[in-house]
Amino acid sequence: MNWLFALPGLFVLLLAVLFLMGGKKRDGGLLRQTFPQLLLLIALTAGIALLSSGLLKRFFYLPRLMFILWLLFWFFLLVLAIKTLAYFVFDFLVLKKQGIRYPKLVKDVVVFILYIVGVLLILNYYLNIKITVLLASSAVLTVVIGFALQDILGNLFSGIILNFEDSFKLEDWVRIGEREGRVEQFGWRSFTIRTIDRELIVIPNQTASRAEVMIYGSGQQPVALKIKLGAGYQDSPDRVSSVILKALETMEDICRDPQPVVQLKDFGDYSLDYEIKFWINDYSRHNIIASEVRRRIWYAFKRQHIEIPYPVRDIYQKQEKQEVISRLALAEALKRNHVLREIEEAKFQDLLADADHKIFGSGETIIREGDESDYFYHVYSGAVNVLKGTQVIARLGAGDFFGEISLVTGEKFSATVVADQESVIIQVSSARFKHVIDMNEKMALKLSAVITQRQEEMKLFSEKNLRSDSAILHKKSENLFKRILNYFSTKK
Repeated sequence: MNWLFALPGLFVLLLAVLFLMGGKKRDGGLLRQTFPQLLLLIALTAGIALLSSGLLKRFFYLPRLMFILWLLFWFFLLVLAIKTLAYFVFDFLVLKKQGIRYPKLVKDVVVFILYIVGVLLILNYYLNIKITVLLASSAVLTVVIGFALQDILGNLFSGIILNFEDSFKLEDWVRIGEREGRVEQFGWRSFTIRTIDRELIVIPNQTASRAEVMIYGSGQQPVALKIKLGAGYQDSPDRVSSVILKALETMEDICRDPQPVVQLKDFGDYSLDYEIKFWINDYSRHNIIASEVRRRIWYAFKRQHIEIPYPVRDIYQKQEKQEVISRLALAEALKRNHVLREIEEAKFQDLLADADHKIFGSGETIIREGDESDYFYHVYSGAVNVLKGTQVIARLGAGDFFGEISLVTGEKFSATVVADQESVIIQVSSARFKHVIDMNEKMALKLSAVITQRQEEMKLFSEKNLRSDSAILHKKSENLFKRILNYFSTKK
């Protein structure tokens, strides 16, 4: 029996190998899970080896003690083997190598079944207890325990079914009744979801198996959101739909495939009722995205003078809300503009008749690079960013202006302008300017000098980053002067 002395050394060697493999890991790896079993197995095998050598025969009754030590050895060896197998299959192969997050319940069920099988094998081959006799003698006890643990067992089997049915899985966003959140963990009795407010909710497995579960997925497939709103009867459905879709064009959180859809749902008592349907990938941000969509639509409706009506029961004379900018304030603001102040008073008043103002929300595009030029823009309040590609090249505040090249030459916009915050922008019609202004050499020289000086503010950026576009951004004053005269010479 000298080979028994090799068993403690074998387990010591296994302990050393596990220490070298996982001792430096934060979680300890397999060593942390099996360390108690290894120490007990080293002690048991050392005791068995000493007793088998006969050295302690005079002090102990060896047969009974050896029987107990061997029985404990097999049980602890079973625990060590199952923990090692579970770690290798689930933590190493499935999680680390395949990158698959498995539900904890699946691992627990597999380990539990292995323990049952291992214990039955020990009872059958070491203790000579027949499994059939054991099962028959415990039938009544099983029925009693089954009734006592009915709810617990119901949740257990519901959890097993939910995991293997794969109806929803970890990281999925789900709605169960009034509760909504991301699935974080499956357990024996329940599973947990994390709500959008970071609250952790524990839901019994039976509740999920019996209830209607809405599954939004984990970002692999787009999820549709729907927003309802009403618009006045005086605005045509085509115009309203066009304004809404244009407002959603620049929102990065909204999918382009499938594209947003606007549907006329009903003719209401006081409005035409629309439903806006769009798709998003990150459902956990659906409230934030829906809020931003409503905000963009409000600003777009405000600029296009589309009314969002509300139910009225009493008859009264409606008083229109005063304009954001009075005509007097608008005229004073434009008189301070470096381009427009060169114009004669009579011509200025004629030009002022068609001037208007619009409100833009933060992040909305006012003009886009390459678009046709229809207006000259003056920032009355707020702030805007001028972009060349994706690079911000200037930030304009109250009193600044943009679109001046398009005003006097008719050329397309050479940059994109986006509102940095809610901004009120005064618009002067380029067509009206061309019709009203009698351009001559003196006026052309003044305008070209002002605009050339204005362009020099972006010279540093152009030299460093946009050398290929410098011919567009920095025309010489003389060249701009000729372009102004050529443009106004085509006026009918």
